[in-house]
Amino acid sequence: MKTSINPRFCGVFFALLKRVALLSAFLLLIYACTESDEIGLDLVETRVQLHTLDTLSLRAITVLDDSVAMNFGGTNIMGKINDPVFGKTRAGIYTQTRLPMNNLSLGEHPVLDSIYLVLSYTGDFYGFVRDYQALKVYELSESFPEADTLFSNLVIPHDPTLITYHPRGHVFQPAPIDSIMIDSIMFPPQIRIRLSDAFGWKFIDANETEAFENVPNYLEAFKGLYITPGDRFSGLGSMYRINMLATVTSLELHYQNRNDTISSRMQRFPINEFAKRTTRMEQFGYENTHSALRAQVESSDYSMGDSLLFLQSLGMLRADISLPYLDELIGDSRLLINKAELIVPVAEEFIGEHLPASRELLLLRVDEDGDLDFLDDYRMGANYFGGRLNEDTMQYTFNISKYFQQLLDGTLPNDGLALVVAGASENASRVVVHGPGRTDNPMRLIIYYSVFD
Repeated sequence: MKTSINPRFCGVFFALLKRVALLSAFLLLIYACTESDEIGLDLVETRVQLHTLDTLSLRAITVLDDSVAMNFGGTNIMGKINDPVFGKTRAGIYTQTRLPMNNLSLGEHPVLDSIYLVLSYTGDFYGFVRDYQALKVYELSESFPEADTLFSNLVIPHDPTLITYHPRGHVFQPAPIDSIMIDSIMFPPQIRIRLSDAFGWKFIDANETEAFENVPNYLEAFKGLYITPGDRFSGLGSMYRINMLATVTSLELHYQNRNDTISSRMQRFPINEFAKRTTRMEQFGYENTHSALRAQVESSDYSMGDSLLFLQSLGMLRADISLPYLDELIGDSRLLINKAELIVPVAEEFIGEHLPASRELLLLRVDEDGDLDFLDDYRMGANYFGGRLNEDTMQYTFNISKYFQQLLDGTLPNDGLALVVAGASENASRVVVHGPGRTDNPMRLIIYYSVFD
């Protein structure tokens, strides 16, 4: 049965409709061309010019960095480095140990065999680990402060009496990637420091006393330890990361009980997530450092910062960067920043076999109070922001487009930037970079922007 719609008529109708549509479009095009002086005139009068600027002046100088928080995460840095460029630096560790349980008992008539401080490596290190070091261990004479955050410049008083078994300290070659054999059994890489019998007997004597009843009593009797490399420096040295939350990182008390058939027992006093701890950083002056570094740190010599800048992790050194002539552009609503990149080239002559350049840097803004804060560009993610070392070009690149637009719009003050080593509390790296006043491959800011007339 046929429908009421005539297919022939339908085909003719749509063919005519297509021709009418094409004709209408053609007439509109002609009209638009002949009436250009009226339609879209406002768009013709507003022109956009695209520009690139790479000559904006920068000033930069190396300064002492603020201390960094060292009690978060599961690791702490320890060791010493005698850097031919940055000078001598030492990292020691303050730490509590904890009572493994309330009302701890060592049994009847315990007798000391030995006591060890055991520190498990993470495997990460910086410098030359085959240079010998002498670790010294002391008892804290005061308790840890009650603060939630513990910084790298914290000093906690300690008893001057050395509590290592050997009077010169524990002399050893750091071996952060080498397993260790104990009683014919292989264990992960660790440092085993035998402590003095006098210190070990303090734990034996605490048995069946209030000191082993609960944690507060224990921490009153055993306030904590200070572990630090000795003052004497020889060779390049190294710093290495300690896994403070590893099971073996603890005090190991080895003892016997009289009239017991078991020849020896062992009780751990752990350094766990509840134990307070921090890394203490020390720098022994800048007399034996590069002359450009010394001039900037001691005399605030900006001319030296024009050539070289020195960045060192662990809250030691950073570079402050300012844009002194930006005020001429601030408030110009005609400018739209398409992209702004800060290029930071590495001074490759200061890279050594055992002193590689830092893998990543971080760029922060200085706020009105002089504190450091993240840029909005950083919050866009690492792929957008940058900061990792490009080993092909040997430079770091930062995308600070949002920050620069905020400066021009006046929504952020032009108080400067700070360039630091990323992950400053977790690695001991350093790097020397080119300053902004060099003629060969300087630090520079490249701006791609649009101007609306």
